[in-house]
Amino acid sequence: MPSTRLYGPSGVPASSASLAINTAGAASAVLPATQTITGTTETVILNPALNSATAPLVLSVPANSPLEGKMFDVVASGLLNNGTSSTVTIKLYSGKSTTVGSDTLLGSSGAISAFAGKSPWSIMASRVQFDSSSGKMQGQIGFLVNNSLVAVAAFSNVVTGISNTSATGDPTLNFVISVTFGSAGTQVVTVYEFAVNF
Repeated sequence: MPSTRLYGPSGVPASSASLAINTAGAASAVLPATQTITGTTETVILNPALNSATAPLVLSVPANSPLEGKMFDVVASGLLNNGTSSTVTIKLYSGKSTTVGSDTLLGSSGAISAFAGKSPWSIMASRVQFDSSSGKMQGQIGFLVNNSLVAVAAFSNVVTGISNTSATGDPTLNFVISVTFGSAGTQVVTVYEFAVNF
C-alpha cells in the first residue's frame, strides 16, 4: 500500500499551520532535531527551530483531517549517543506540552538495558484510529531501542475528547516524544523522523 506522509513537525508552535509535507524534506529546519540531555529527568524533545525550552517537537494532525475513522501510523526514529553507560526509556504521548503530566501517555519502551555509545531507536504506533462520534483515539505501539524489541501493545491510555472539527483551527491530535536516561552524563538524542503515515 503506498504511503502518503502529509503531517510532520515544523518550525512553528503547534497549530493548524504547523504541518509539513514530507517531514524530512520540507521541515529540514526542524528534522533532524538533536538535543543533549545531561540529567535523569524525563525530558520532552524540543523543537530546535523555535529555540525555546518550552516549545516541544509536536507532530500535529489538523482539524477536518481525512483520517477520521481510518487507521494510520505514527512513526518516529532516530539515534541515541550515550556518553555514559545508561538505561534509556522512550515514550510517546498525546499532547503538546513539555510537562508530561499535561499529556496522555500512549506507550513506553520501559527501561532498556544500559549501554554506552550509539544506537538507533524507533517508535511505531500502528492501527491508530479516532472518530468524533465516540471522541476516542486508540491504537497499538511498539519500540525498538539498541536492538531490544518491546512487544507491541494497546495504547496505555485511550485518549478521549477528540473532535475532528475546530472553529479556532486547533489540531485534532498532537503527539510528543520524551526520553529518560538512568544515568547522568552527556547523552544526545537525535530525531530523524516523526510522521503520520496512512
